[in-house]
Amino acid sequence: MNATKITSFCLCLSMLSIVFSGCLSSDGTEPDSDPELDDWNVFYVQSESELPACGADQDGRLYYIAGDSSFKTCSDYTWTTVDLTGPQGATGAQGPAGEPGATGAQGPAGEPGATGAQGPQGEPGIDGTSFNIIGTVDDTSDLGEIYIGDAGDGFLVNSTTHIHVWSGSEWIDLGDISGPTGATGSAGPQGEPGVDGAPGQDGADGAHGQDGADGAPGQDGADGAPGQDGADGAQGPPGTMPVVMEMTVTVSGMKYYINGIQQADIVLYRGFTYNFDLSSSTLAYHPFTLGTLAEGGQYTSGTSTTNQILSFTVPLDAPDDLFYYCQNHGNMGGSIEVSSLGSVS
Repeated sequence: MNATKITSFCLCLSMLSIVFSGCLSSDGTEPDSDPELDDWNVFYVQSESELPACGADQDGRLYYIAGDSSFKTCSDYTWTTVDLTGPQGATGAQGPAGEPGATGAQGPAGEPGATGAQGPQGEPGIDGTSFNIIGTVDDTSDLGEIYIGDAGDGFLVNSTTHIHVWSGSEWIDLGDISGPTGATGSAGPQGEPGVDGAPGQDGADGAHGQDGADGAPGQDGADGAPGQDGADGAQGPPGTMPVVMEMTVTVSGMKYYINGIQQADIVLYRGFTYNFDLSSSTLAYHPFTLGTLAEGGQYTSGTSTTNQILSFTVPLDAPDDLFYYCQNHGNMGGSIEVSSLGSVS
């Protein structure tokens, strides 16, 4: 098939040389009926935009455009596309059905790209380089990095159906020159079904499910029967109030001293118990007495005397002002202020 392509390509070039031989004649005479053809120089460009301006210098030149694998010639200041397609050949005999190939994996469908904006007209490119096809190779690697030959020598690479031309320092890929895709051959016979594959491994256990919702609360149980009241306990002994303060009473110079302070002012609180220690011998002739007046009105509510200790639990209804005095002598005592804990304002 590759040999056929090369032969067809060379035949096209030969036909072009015959067609344009009259255009290239320097004296304008008709060409001979059987001319001797020289090598036809074909110039190469990558795209149509690289074609030089079609002028007198380019008149009659043939250019190969690699981008779309077409040929153009300059004539009368106009580039003209040259159709190298020959007449349809006779259909060959049907070849034997080939072995069905393995089905390739379906590739993902690519999204169509957006159409780019039209770029500005480029500057005219330099003249392309002519080439001569002189052989074929199986793979691109067979061309080698160094070629001993002339610049413009071209080779057809069978594996890619691309033409590669030696520029003098490197190989230039002119693109694919293969023709249109042929008709699809008839389907081959159905192959025998393959054997069953080995069973796969068991999958991993799934994750634990979430806990279920709590059930509705049960009904309350019936109340039990009330128990009988217990018997009253025995009467406890009477309680005593704690003594919050003890004061020692003495006499000196015909004056009472309370904890060593002459005729001290005393502050007591209702509901609390206070003790007055009357054991001092200095009180032998000066009986210590509580009263509602500075020198009389003896007050005995909440008082008791045991072992020369006068205990005074201040009644809740005690007057705000009390006094202590001597029953036998005047001007010995002092005042007692009675207060209550807590207040409302």
